[in-house]
Amino acid sequence: MASDSRVLDLPEMKALSHPLRAQLLNELATHGPATATTLADRVGESSGSTSYHLRQLEKHGFIEEVEGRGNGRERWWRRTPATLYSGGSDGPQSPAALAAARLVASGSNDHAEQMIREFIARDERSLGPWRDAATLSTIVMRLTPAELQELTEATLELMTAFRRRRDPDADEADTGRVFVRFAAVPVLDDDTKGSR
Repeated sequence: MASDSRVLDLPEMKALSHPLRAQLLNELATHGPATATTLADRVGESSGSTSYHLRQLEKHGFIEEVEGRGNGRERWWRRTPATLYSGGSDGPQSPAALAAARLVASGSNDHAEQMIREFIARDERSLGPWRDAATLSTIVMRLTPAELQELTEATLELMTAFRRRRDPDADEADTGRVFVRFAAVPVLDDDTKGSR
């Protein structure tokens, strides 16, 4: 697990399992700081609704107010920098916790798939240097569960090191927001065989 990973407890998973909250968190992670009004326009909700759900995300420490930006009526929000993790077998194991973890993972996967679809749909000429820098790769390999865990932890550490190189909200020359998706799961042939 990356050093800035955050293992979610049941109340946090329940908070994130709400579809609009997950969508707001993903918007902030993907596009950077925004106000409730801006987010309301992006997700097709009222600013009152987005304000309420942003406060719930803040209550659980998923987002924070951007200091020095906005005014008393206009609050700017950003995602707190942490990798969220359900805890696996070390996390909450109640049926409610497992159901909440599935909802959170499903919402995260839906967002990731949408980001990939948007990239694929772009006119290749409009991507400029990002066209050759980006990749959609798949590698299938044979690993033990311990090796898979080692690969996951090493990859997350590398991504965390790159994320720490600069302020994610700074608009620096020659930089852009980059969506990174790393998926490493066993290939299950069927429910009885397990991983083959």
